[in-house]
Amino acid sequence: MVFWILVAGLVAAVTLAITWPLMRQPAQAATDADADADIAVYKDQLKEVTADEARGTLAANEAENARAEIARRLLRVTQDTPKSETAARAAARNRFILPVSLLTSVALPVASLGLYLAYGAPGMPAQPLSERLAEANVASKPNDLIAKVEQRLREHPEDGTGWDVIAPVYYAMGRYVDAATAYQNALRLIGADPRRLQGFANSRIRLENGIVPDDARKALQQILVLAPKSVEPRIWLALAKEQDGNLTEAAADYKSLLAQAPSDAPWRPVVEERLARLEPKGNTAPGTDQSAGANAPPAAPAAPQAPAGPDASAVMSMSPEQRQAFIGRMVDGLAARLKTDGSDAEGWVKLIRAYQVLGRRDDAVKALNDARTNLKGNQGGLAQVEDLARQLGLGS
Repeated sequence: MVFWILVAGLVAAVTLAITWPLMRQPAQAATDADADADIAVYKDQLKEVTADEARGTLAANEAENARAEIARRLLRVTQDTPKSETAARAAARNRFILPVSLLTSVALPVASLGLYLAYGAPGMPAQPLSERLAEANVASKPNDLIAKVEQRLREHPEDGTGWDVIAPVYYAMGRYVDAATAYQNALRLIGADPRRLQGFANSRIRLENGIVPDDARKALQQILVLAPKSVEPRIWLALAKEQDGNLTEAAADYKSLLAQAPSDAPWRPVVEERLARLEPKGNTAPGTDQSAGANAPPAAPAAPQAPAGPDASAVMSMSPEQRQAFIGRMVDGLAARLKTDGSDAEGWVKLIRAYQVLGRRDDAVKALNDARTNLKGNQGGLAQVEDLARQLGLGS
């Protein structure tokens, strides 16, 4: 209601500003009115001179002089202020001013209201500043911010800090190729430090589906030079030995890690599991005799986990097209297995992430929905899938 009162006041002010000049008398008309008044005064003075002469209060020669003076004044007034327009023209002008003023006073508010209703938004509710700021924050979505950083890096590829900032974002989104490239650029432009080296190694390992490639191994070894007490590089390097078939060395590295680890170390169960795969129960070490009996043959160590198909070196030697096809076959095989047995939460996580990395977003969304259907009774597995969906921005 207050808004409409303000609008009405504004329209009234504008209308008055437009019609006021039409309603004012012109300056010439005011001058003519003053001249008419002066002429009337002089005529009255002539009458008074004649009356005084008749009464005898004024001599004839004095009366004649007074009449001459009044006549000169009257002549001067009539010569200085000639009529600018006839009475007919003045009347016509006055007849024109009134309808135009009335028409303007009515048409201006009506036209303004019509234009506002046609092009304005009279039904839009009030929006406080806090709500507008909230909308601005929502509009600044992570993808928009990433696009801005990417645009800057395209314009300034030498910005090492920019690569260092966006690399962990790529990794969190599952864009491991981009993450590895960003970490590599940051290492080249800013220099090596344990965090960047570990990020690069993790990106390459993720990209190779758990295989530790040569460039990742070099980065991990460089971390141990810069920070000898780091644990994560030692775990990955032990796993690399296991993947190469150096099971004895891998087991020794795992034992060394466990011997130095506190009992509550979060990574301890993982290392114990890997060691158990290499040393089944009843063995003291891979390839040694059982302590239960001297005549008992040594038990074969458990085979290390490895991807189906070519080994790590073979995969690394493939061309990009061959490697992409190989990864695609692995992903399709995992999808086929989950169709048969959909209770594997870890398998669904791997499949969804793989689809996202391959750019198959529609397949990732479908796999997410299938995982929700198959894991309804598995709260822990369903939580893993939902957490991954949030990380990858696959929606609710």
